[in-house]
Amino acid sequence: MSTNPLGRIRLVHSLTLVPVLVVTLLTLGLWVAPSSTAALPATSSVAAVSALPVLTSPMLSATEPIPESGAQLTAATWRIAIGQAVVDAGETKLGAPYSYSAGGPYAFDCSGFTRWAWLQLGLELPHNSGAQWAAVEPISLDELQPGDLLFNWGFGGGQPDHVGLYVGDGIMIHAPNSSGVVRYDSINWWTGATTRAGRVR
Repeated sequence: MSTNPLGRIRLVHSLTLVPVLVVTLLTLGLWVAPSSTAALPATSSVAAVSALPVLTSPMLSATEPIPESGAQLTAATWRIAIGQAVVDAGETKLGAPYSYSAGGPYAFDCSGFTRWAWLQLGLELPHNSGAQWAAVEPISLDELQPGDLLFNWGFGGGQPDHVGLYVGDGIMIHAPNSSGVVRYDSINWWTGATTRAGRVR
């Protein structure tokens, strides 16, 4: 259900964060490569990464300076690349079983899944849907981008009862309940629940 434009990045997932995100930008067509990599075939992700300098850095937010990489990247473009890479990580766990309080890598509850997906990009969220809601910047559903979090209030309490990962096109990935597995659903999957969105910063 997702276009999943980052599938090739799985080939180089063991490399450092910045080269992987540059490959993401190349794949999405959001970055013009320097002359040293411009002639590489579009399918040669490993070759593209090998031509880049090896960089190591902690997780970068959209408000921090863009690393020197021979190209001008805007904060918005950097944010898109990060969000898409988080979605790509989450999609590798489709079909994994739900297990209460589990945080992966083989089973998940809802907040354990979203925490695990973001952790692959170096950012550690709390393992609790309410604590994750407190940690994100609330946004409107109209502002959703891949990698944002979706929260459901279904039982009338003050804290969200569920959290999932937005993929795009009105679709989310989540670990829904004890009878399910990590799967795609509409963002309106929980009939009668209040749904809100948040952006990881």
